[in-house]
Amino acid sequence: MPKFDAILRNERRLRAFTGLSRAIFTGFLPHFASAMEHYLDHSTLDGYIREGDRAVTYTNSPLPTPGDRLLFILTYLKQNAIQEVHGQLFGMSQSNVSKWVRLLLDILDDALAAQRLLPARTAAELAEQLRAELVELDPEAPLFSAMMAQNDR
Repeated sequence: MPKFDAILRNERRLRAFTGLSRAIFTGFLPHFASAMEHYLDHSTLDGYIREGDRAVTYTNSPLPTPGDRLLFILTYLKQNAIQEVHGQLFGMSQSNVSKWVRLLLDILDDALAAQRLLPARTAAELAEQLRAELVELDPEAPLFSAMMAQNDR
């Protein structure tokens, strides 16, 4: 069963599993862990509203660390394996894979959104992203001024 530390030590294997370099993976990991922590502060792993104590990670959890969870979901997305195969790779049942995928996709989405790394889904979203990036670069740039003038028409 692959574990985060063993795969992280091997740059080639990490890239094969996730498509990411070690630097990018470890750079994004704190953001993913923060999104996971925020989720678990308010919800259970099954998606119910948390009404009691904070979540505890059990020692026999198939994905005990945020690194294991990020590796799991990025591998799932890159490899596009059926859940039964992914379960074999990570030592869990297909139904357990389904539960973790559903949970971790939402958390990954939140972590990417917090870093403004989600792709635009519509032309309007793309225009807004480009406008925001141009303003950050140089709000007086001619291209930005032309875009704003065209948008006002």
